[in-house]
Amino acid sequence: MRQFFILASLIVFYCFSKNTRAQNKDSLKVNKQKIDVVYNHYIQDGSNSAVTGGIGTEKLTVYGPSLRYVKQKGRNTWDIKMGSDIISSASTDKIDSIPSSASILDARTYVNGSFGRYQPKKRISWDIGAGASIESDYFSFSPHFGISKVSSNKMRTIEAQFTAFIDDLRWGRLDLVYLRPVMLIYPDELRDREWFSIYRRQSYNLNTGVTQIINKRNVVGLFLFASRQNGLLSTPFHRVYFNNDSLAVERLPNERVRISTTLKWNSFIAGSWIVKNALDAYGDNFGVRGFAISHESIFKVSSKLSLSGDVKGYIQSASRYFAPYKEHNFGSDYFTSDFDLSNFQTLKLGLGLKWKPYLYKKKQPLDLISLRYHYFMRSNGLQSHALSLFMSIPIKN
Repeated sequence: MRQFFILASLIVFYCFSKNTRAQNKDSLKVNKQKIDVVYNHYIQDGSNSAVTGGIGTEKLTVYGPSLRYVKQKGRNTWDIKMGSDIISSASTDKIDSIPSSASILDARTYVNGSFGRYQPKKRISWDIGAGASIESDYFSFSPHFGISKVSSNKMRTIEAQFTAFIDDLRWGRLDLVYLRPVMLIYPDELRDREWFSIYRRQSYNLNTGVTQIINKRNVVGLFLFASRQNGLLSTPFHRVYFNNDSLAVERLPNERVRISTTLKWNSFIAGSWIVKNALDAYGDNFGVRGFAISHESIFKVSSKLSLSGDVKGYIQSASRYFAPYKEHNFGSDYFTSDFDLSNFQTLKLGLGLKWKPYLYKKKQPLDLISLRYHYFMRSNGLQSHALSLFMSIPIKN
């Protein structure tokens, strides 16, 4: 029923968008509309679930349909996106003492909207908007604002994007009995007490960057990401087992600061070969340090078809608060057995295809079809497969 409702909502939204196309053309101004349809399918498996204290299955499947409507008229752009991630997780079922189909299924439904404007005299583009997402034990509201400026010679672009996330981690708003947020969800055997007195989390993210065109073939960019989180950063249903066989709910500090830098270099080779390279460095006050290197090659087989391949390697040091199953010392102030905060190395491999089937036709039902596949492996045994299908549908004015 939930999947049917999501699919019906997407169809209704598509029909509504199609009927709201502009009626008056202005040959001197841009007047475009399109709909992007996306489906993501993700599966993973591993044996270090944080729900069961760093051991147990991490088997997970996510079905992710989404729809995006973009309208550009003159200097203004309207952008609306909605979708849902339907999650089937074997480890989530371990929160409760009684396994059931209801406790292994969840869905995150979201909507985002923004308005943007370009000011040609100042060479400035800006956008403002907000989004919201909801699932059984989570509600988030996320306003954002972005701005970019192009230099007078059009060789350099400076940009900044600010996003805030205001989260409520209580369960109950989607339960037919309550229909409102009621309580935090703890592991079944640890519900004899309230482990936390707070249930909100705030995140403030700032992305800044400078892109510089070096010559006809090379573009470089330097980007900085900074984030500050406060509130309930622990996941209430994550277990931690100590070395004296006692058990508790994961506990992390109520504040986290994260910083990362990225250096990008894109190059055009021989006209039909594009390479994209990036170096990333990451650090936070939990003690996590990370470094990544990535490469993507895009080959233009023809004007309609391009193929791509990418690879990314990442290495991370563990948080000072992490320890595996039954290796935490009892009495520690903070503790987690979530392997996302552990010491590991990862490798990600991908293949992609982009096709413009109706490139030279006046009436084209599809502007672009894209198919991407990624394989991911982590040194602790976690593996995943991700498949993404993208279709861009132009709406004629």
